[in-house]
Amino acid sequence: MAITEYELSVLLASVASYGGSDVHLMHGIPPIARIAGVIKALPFPPLSSETIQKLLDPYMTEAQREVYEKDSRVNSGHTIGASRYRFNIYKALGTVGASIRILPQKTYPLSVLGLPPIVGTLAVRKSGIIFVTGATGSGKSTTMAAMLDCINKDGRPSKIITIEDPVETIFNPCHSVFVQREVGTDTPSFAMGIMDSIRQDPDVLCIGELRDERSIHAAMVAAETGHLVLTTLHTRDAATTAQRLVSAVPALEQEILRDQLASCLEAVISQELLPRADGKGVVVACEILVSTPAVRQMIRENKLDAINDVIQSGIKHGMISKDISIKNLFSKGVITRETALEHMRHPEALTSTYTGQAS
Repeated sequence: MAITEYELSVLLASVASYGGSDVHLMHGIPPIARIAGVIKALPFPPLSSETIQKLLDPYMTEAQREVYEKDSRVNSGHTIGASRYRFNIYKALGTVGASIRILPQKTYPLSVLGLPPIVGTLAVRKSGIIFVTGATGSGKSTTMAAMLDCINKDGRPSKIITIEDPVETIFNPCHSVFVQREVGTDTPSFAMGIMDSIRQDPDVLCIGELRDERSIHAAMVAAETGHLVLTTLHTRDAATTAQRLVSAVPALEQEILRDQLASCLEAVISQELLPRADGKGVVVACEILVSTPAVRQMIRENKLDAINDVIQSGIKHGMISKDISIKNLFSKGVITRETALEHMRHPEALTSTYTGQAS
């Protein structure tokens, strides 16, 4: 018997209760879920494109349906029951498919996420730009939500504007007020949303992703004009984050962008989720660059490859390297030796004398 709309909502809730992150609907196979980083087939019959389309129709507005028909893909966010989900509906080889991300609605303290205390300090900065980076599914949105919640509950009273595609966590005001805008529904683009927000008297601007040259320029303007900007990039570390930003603009503008970045960069938080040794989910390993005069000078002089060396020696500024973060997790028995060796930049360092670093 084919899965029904009701069963889809139950299925999503069930996967969420098991700590799953994604559900995939694809033609010709049963629904698939990613739980603790592993893809698993769910106990339903194979789906047809027709069935998938019927399941998804209730989750598309007329405007979204027009985008889908025109572009063969559309993003949307939905609250179903007690949870919120991000739908990416698409076509592949003429068939209909969907990837549904389960968005955590409960925000957790930064310490519970396993992030170093410096992240909380960064969250309450008054201006500049902070990047949270990592691959898809590395917990960037969860970290940014925790930082916003830190501002909301522990920071100074602020007006916080988020620009997302789609809106993920819905925040309840505490000491701060929120304006949450969705690209495609409330604003035509990230760049337009950012420029509008600058005129709306924000203290904090949270940008779901910098996707193009226009949104990068707009984010830099927001940071330069006295706002705290939190945003994400799909980069693996601080050096590649700076390189990605600079290479996204024409060559004649790269020196200007480097100067902007050097002036307003506060930090880069790069993270990766690793499987726990006990098999109970995943744990975050992170690398943190905090902007210092030396870092700013390297950016201006385009010596971006040297940034990793600064992180190694930046303990007193709250910096931590990826390898030290992983070694800390291994020394506490949180991850296995095999996992540590697989994900370290310099795995040979794991066999050397262990050097502790605050985490």
